[in-house]
Amino acid sequence: MVHMKEVKIGGCACVLVLLFSGLVSCSGVFGSPLTDDVSTLDTLRENIPKDYKIRVRYISKDVGGTCWVYLNLYPAESSLKNLALKFGNHSANRENITIFITMLQGLRFTIDNEELESTMQAFKCHYQSARWSTRRYFDHVKEVLVTFTSTPHQFYCTPPPCPTPTAPPVKSDRRVLERAIPGVLALIIIPSLAAFALILRTVLRRKLCCAERRREHPDDVEPQSDPEASIDVSQNDSDSCSLNNQYRAQQIEDTGV
Repeated sequence: MVHMKEVKIGGCACVLVLLFSGLVSCSGVFGSPLTDDVSTLDTLRENIPKDYKIRVRYISKDVGGTCWVYLNLYPAESSLKNLALKFGNHSANRENITIFITMLQGLRFTIDNEELESTMQAFKCHYQSARWSTRRYFDHVKEVLVTFTSTPHQFYCTPPPCPTPTAPPVKSDRRVLERAIPGVLALIIIPSLAAFALILRTVLRRKLCCAERRREHPDDVEPQSDPEASIDVSQNDSDSCSLNNQYRAQQIEDTGV
């Protein structure tokens, strides 16, 4: 058991030594320049298509101020991790990307993690998300790595006020309404015209059927009697009868019969 502990302690010591040496060479703590690994970014940029868009979360320099590089350390690391997943395990691009992920992690270990986390939380409302081209993306990563070497590791930043949400422009709403009105009118007018056409077609068919039936069977149509005419005829008959009776009575009186 003692031997196993010694082996573990020895292994941890080796890892720490390698990590410390990597940090010294990368961050320039003792005045040494940035390693030649940064030049690999140019090779990596050429291996990825230029029109490929890489998602990144960042804070601009005018907002981050002197804390700009620290506020972009972890977002750049997370973006590189997502980019590495796009390639296979044995891909050279993935191996090169892993190098810069390790470098950014080493830079974060040289500063106070709690202070960095609280500063990122204070600037949370100022982070932006975008999709950058390959060239712009790797230029951003390279700038973060190079700028860190000339920046003090103690930072005190006051975030500016959070941007107020802007109301959507009225013109866009009007455009939406203008585009929607023709569609609504079409939904109303087209079914109405179709229903009117069906009703008109049905009425015309019925009229044509009735006209054809009258032509085929003209005798079946009975003349309609006029009730007023019948009443006038009956009145004329009754008047004529009364006149005849009066005339006969007058004749009898004249003849003395």
